[in-house]
Amino acid sequence: MNYSFRKKNKIVKYIVIHYTGMKNLKSAYSKLNNINSNVSCHYLISRIGIIYNLLCPSLKSWHAGKSQWKNILNLNDYSVGIELENNGHDHGYKDFTNIQYVSLKKLLNFLNKNFYIKHQDIIFHSDISPNRKKDPGEKFLNHKAGINRFKNNIPNKKRYSILELLKIYGFSNFYIKKYKSECIIAVKRSLNYKVINNKIDFKFRSDFYNLLFK
Repeated sequence: MNYSFRKKNKIVKYIVIHYTGMKNLKSAYSKLNNINSNVSCHYLISRIGIIYNLLCPSLKSWHAGKSQWKNILNLNDYSVGIELENNGHDHGYKDFTNIQYVSLKKLLNFLNKNFYIKHQDIIFHSDISPNRKKDPGEKFLNHKAGINRFKNNIPNKKRYSILELLKIYGFSNFYIKKYKSECIIAVKRSLNYKVINNKIDFKFRSDFYNLLFK
């Protein structure tokens, strides 16, 4: 399995949720444990709710790739990676199962108690790499996993520009500047839109504001 040692000044602050994006659990499990794959994760949750602890969270897994969030680069250094079994957009994207959500909720509670990770720091692969990744995607339902990322946000004015909302959401300045359209698409996945594009209209502005502040 691929892993690195965390440096002493790199502590776990985030949980990053992924989907496996492979045709079956066996293929995903094999890839995540293959030293030649250049990927790994800490936890894998099957569609029947089995939690596989593949790597100790004190070690750094290779799940995030090239990534940014707020002012942090390389999320592998600061995060725990959780893979949810799902074929993904390339192999027949499916709804996540209810038992997967139950298991994920238990795992998140465990990690919260051990690493004091707040809800606002449970993020998606598509958030930290919007130019490359789609997962866990628009079929992932935060409320079923008990995740309320923005519950502590309080607006300090009535109107925000799209750029301001993207910043509050958590995208890095670099991604907002270079990959604005991809950031918009990532937000639409978080909002569970069925039609995913980079169009900015009144409905999206309203939905985005309500996601962050209500």
